Amino acid sequence: MRYRIAAVVALGAGLLAACLAGCSSTGPSAPAAPAASTTAPAPDAASPAPSPSVSISVSPSPVQIPQPTPPAPAPVTVPNVTDPWAVVSAYYGDIDSGDYAEAYALLSSGMVTGQTYQRFASGFSCTGAQTVTEVSESGDQVTFNLQAVDNCAVDDASKYFTGTDTVVNGKIVAANVVQTGGPTGP
Repeated sequence: MRYRIAAVVALGAGLLAACLAGCSSTGPSAPAAPAASTTAPAPDAASPAPSPSVSISVSPSPVQIPQPTPPAPAPVTVPNVTDPWAVVSAYYGDIDSGDYAEAYALLSSGMVTGQTYQRFASGFSCTGAQTVTEVSESGDQVTFNLQAVDNCAVDDASKYFTGTDTVVNGKIVAANVVQTGGPTGP
């Protein structure tokens, strides 16, 4: 009887080893063999206890393939609205497009313009297209040239200016702009 149990255990161990060897391959796996079941023969009449039986059942488990993680989105760059040249060019761009409220908002409340918003906006009633070009930038100061079209002028409509603006924390805090060419007067 001991020999029968040892044979059943050896058979089960052999099946288990064969399954593990087949499951570790990297190629497609062969169809699973039917489950093996071995039962010891019926007990002798002289033996009152039944023989132990061993059943081995092997079923393949699904292979989990990790999915690639999508790449993280690229960081969004925010324009530097405190850069002096960016602020000065935005100011004149807002005036050129007629967005006087945005231009006025780029002036520091500490900058003495002596004008209310209404007077500031009406001061550009004859201002047409503008072209501003940077001459230099040093620290918080920007020197620039400005060409502005005077829509109310009869003869020569272009006026030329040179200016230096000081920008702190995204606001123009000081400005010195002088006319260098074109007709003078209103």
